[in-house]
Amino acid sequence: MKKLIKLTLLIHRYLGFALSLLFVIWFLSGFAMMYVKYPTMRYHERLQRLPLPDFSHANLTIAQALDSAGIKDTLRSIRLGMLLNRPIYRITTIKGTYQAIFADDGTLFKGTDSASAARLAIQFTKGGKIKSTELLTEIDQWMAAARSQGYSTPVYRIHIDDPARTYVYVAAQTGEVVQMVNAKQRFLAWLGPIPHWIYPTVLLRNRPLWNDIIVWSSTIGSVMCIAGIVMGFVRYKRNRGLAFSPYKKKWFRWHHYTGFAFGIFVFTWVFSGLLSMTPWDWAPFTRLEPDESAQWTGGVLDVGKFNVSPDAAARKLNPEPGLKEVQLVQWNGKPYYIGYADERHSHMLAADQEVAQAVTQLDLAPFVSKLKEMNPDVPVKEAVVLSEYDDYYYSKHHEKRLPVLRVKMASEDERWYYVDPATAQVVLKHQDLSRLERWLYHGLHSFDFRFLVYKRPLWDIVMIVLMIGGTLVSVTGVVLTWKWVIRKI
Repeated sequence: MKKLIKLTLLIHRYLGFALSLLFVIWFLSGFAMMYVKYPTMRYHERLQRLPLPDFSHANLTIAQALDSAGIKDTLRSIRLGMLLNRPIYRITTIKGTYQAIFADDGTLFKGTDSASAARLAIQFTKGGKIKSTELLTEIDQWMAAARSQGYSTPVYRIHIDDPARTYVYVAAQTGEVVQMVNAKQRFLAWLGPIPHWIYPTVLLRNRPLWNDIIVWSSTIGSVMCIAGIVMGFVRYKRNRGLAFSPYKKKWFRWHHYTGFAFGIFVFTWVFSGLLSMTPWDWAPFTRLEPDESAQWTGGVLDVGKFNVSPDAAARKLNPEPGLKEVQLVQWNGKPYYIGYADERHSHMLAADQEVAQAVTQLDLAPFVSKLKEMNPDVPVKEAVVLSEYDDYYYSKHHEKRLPVLRVKMASEDERWYYVDPATAQVVLKHQDLSRLERWLYHGLHSFDFRFLVYKRPLWDIVMIVLMIGGTLVSVTGVVLTWKWVIRKI
């Protein structure tokens, strides 16, 4: 037993020497993370800045445009928007390439030059002046979400001459503004997300290395915490009053006190951070599997079914406060145009029926039937429309769309599907392990429990108290590490 205790002490001591400063950085940046997001321009933020489009010259269907441009690849996504004063299809192929075709004459867009990129940036910022323009062939610090946002390099980074010192990013391949970030956002990111996620540019460009660093540092940190909790109880000494530490040196004593009070929180926080990476693929992703997606959509995207003129469709698709972009989607083998005004206002239109009218959402019964078809011999346990968030489909800032259809299947792994009836998309899928991961990751890391997260400032107070405790544990560890280094030197 003495050997085991000594081994536990050595594990905690030397792993603590190695990681204590990183823990301080994690906790201090965690305070900022409570209020600061990584500066990524989300879809609805981009829509807000787009001018109202003129689709009157969008004469070609997507099939006609692809044929004219000579593109034969199978497509993954299609959007109809504007490039300055011309309608344009922006497409993503299943190979992951991004291209654009003009919807008025079917010519393939050859790419943006610096002059056009500058005009797009000025239009997007509503009249800003250009200070400088540069072409990036690798992602920079503010392009971490490039893959999830559907663009890749080369990208023009345009520095706007304004008080906010804004950068505007224009994708050369599709002629689209894909990112905008100002000096305040960049400064706050360096206080919060960048140190918290260990997100310097060199690691952004090497995702496998970044993943390994996060997984192994948080794994080792979890082991260190467990060893520290064990030693906290081993060294516990019953005395009268509140004093229970046998240590006489103040920094050892305060590390014992703070670790005894907050050690379990420090462990769960670091461990839940590890689970955010879904290490070793222990939990399934919360989206449809490729075969499920094919069943849901009805196979590969069949562009030949979109025979309603996009110009005619745009005249019917006019969600308030005004149409900004049209997406071409397929649900159960049927083509639809979805017109977006912003993240909450959209209309759907059948793309194969000239007499079809736009609707705000589709009938719910076919969604349930399709899910039963995708899960043969499994009965539906529940099918309800949620007008409020539940424990799994939620957003602290109320950004996710409502209402949503929740369908629970009585399968062994308890599959739950969340369907947005306004877009015919499965926006979330959960099963037993992914629901467990939701609590172990988000629950323990962000304390986003429904009874707490919407009750501000109670959530803030709870988080700040716990974060202060974790910071004190880590700071006392850094001091002990420093004193040990000085002694060795």
